[in-house]
Amino acid sequence: MGFPVPGDAIEQNLDLNRYLIHNPASTFFMRVEGNLQTNAEVQPGDLLVVDRSLVAKNQSLVVAVIAGQLTVLRICKHQDKWIPADRDGAATTAPDLDIWGVVTTLIRKR
Repeated sequence: MGFPVPGDAIEQNLDLNRYLIHNPASTFFMRVEGNLQTNAEVQPGDLLVVDRSLVAKNQSLVVAVIAGQLTVLRICKHQDKWIPADRDGAATTAPDLDIWGVVTTLIRKR
């Protein structure tokens, strides 16, 4: 009995596009820049896979437009309106936001 050859365990035809993207026409890759309000969940330099065809759910991580700027944040529903969630997931007061897309994958280079 021996050890397996490392190459034997590697999937030879892994296509990350097929693995990470379910709706190619509505999916975008975005690199994170600047300061974020997601409690270090998302960090500058992270790569996000964002699907614009998905419907956000409570506690979704999204790319949103606030005051004309794209930002990444976790959201919650409050009185039939999406607002940023605080660090504990509770509703906070904030300006109106429009959800641009839902983050489906976060890739961090170490």
